[in-house]
Amino acid sequence: MEGPRPVVLSGPSGAGKSTLMKMLLRDYDGVFGFSVSHTTRSPRPGEVDGKDYHFSNREAMQEDIDDGTYIENAEFSGNLYGTSKSSVDEVRANGLICILDVDIQGVRNIKQTDLDPIYVSIQPPSMEILEKRLRDRNTETEESLQKRLEAARVDMELSNEPGVFDMLIVNDDLEEAYEKLQSVLIEEITKVQSTKKERCNSIMSGPRPVVISGPSGAGKSTLLKKLLKDYKGVFGFSVSHTTRDPRPGEVDGKGLFGLPMLLGATLLPVADVLSSVSSADYHFTNREAMQEDIDKGEFIETDEFSGNLYGTSKSAVQDVRAKGLICILDVDIAGVRHIKETNLDPIYISIQPPSIEVLEERLRGRATETEEKIQSRLEEARTDMEECNEPGLFDIVIVNNDLDEAYEKLQSVLKEEITKVQEVIKS
Repeated sequence: MEGPRPVVLSGPSGAGKSTLMKMLLRDYDGVFGFSVSHTTRSPRPGEVDGKDYHFSNREAMQEDIDDGTYIENAEFSGNLYGTSKSSVDEVRANGLICILDVDIQGVRNIKQTDLDPIYVSIQPPSMEILEKRLRDRNTETEESLQKRLEAARVDMELSNEPGVFDMLIVNDDLEEAYEKLQSVLIEEITKVQSTKKERCNSIMSGPRPVVISGPSGAGKSTLLKKLLKDYKGVFGFSVSHTTRDPRPGEVDGKGLFGLPMLLGATLLPVADVLSSVSSADYHFTNREAMQEDIDKGEFIETDEFSGNLYGTSKSAVQDVRAKGLICILDVDIAGVRHIKETNLDPIYISIQPPSIEVLEERLRGRATETEEKIQSRLEEARTDMEECNEPGLFDIVIVNNDLDEAYEKLQSVLKEEITKVQEVIKS
């Protein structure tokens, strides 16, 4: 069976397996998975076949056990429970490391299969410490506690047999134990992460997005208009997410070919950017859900304005790329830095004015800004003009002193992606 090697974790109750597993799942999200066990007991209210358990009858499950299709099984309260080879294979087929938490007898059973997992034993430093841990739980009867301690004595003795485990970890210090657990699993973890990255790149195939940044008044909007006029059907815009309520006429999820709400410090309305293009609506959501996705790293940039969250998600950009269009992202300098931390791989372009003096003249020529707003924009521009020259931040910095020359430079850096899209359209 192809896929990452499973990991068999074994050890007595109280040794710290559950804590160490939680740490793995926390630090390596989307790397590990768990097989769905089989059982002959009846489903409880709310349980779903194939999700909570694979529910079966005793005759069929016993037949499969006899045929050797189970890597481990046991009987509890008159019902059979077991882990089938196929359930582990399902996890591996999804490119995940399957964690199997079994007792020492389960380890011996798995040793007789062709599963080829990594065998790890988690042990307490001593019986005395284990007893203290179990008593501190205050969840055991004295009889149950003594049974656990007796099982632990056997487990600790058998775990030292040569060849049973690839690694035996004595959990005397949690952080040290976790480091050892990571070290024995790191090769498989790296394989899964690399495969996920390759899959992500495959899913995100399509023309490279373009990130355009620069201060208000530099000429971004004018250059964008020229691009859209000269290259119809080549560019698209992601639909932003927001927690604000929809306004009359707005449609959830609409706006692929409309301009995005520009995030960052300026938050310009679409009409100010390109009045000739139909307005973009939003993906409307609630604050809790959006914040959860932000925390998970699902957004390439976010901002808060008038008490509402706004953001551009990776999936929104992916939607544009999947349609074979070049996704334009107009962001501020902070947004550029955020996108640099993702695997989006866009073309980074900074549009800058020739000087602060020229920019101030342009802003005052609009006659739409208060003095306070002009000074705020100029201060932001000074920072932007300084930071845009950091090595490696942008693929090109275009100084918009002459509009036609600036547009030629913009076309030249985008020409390769534009040609790809046009060739697809022709075919």
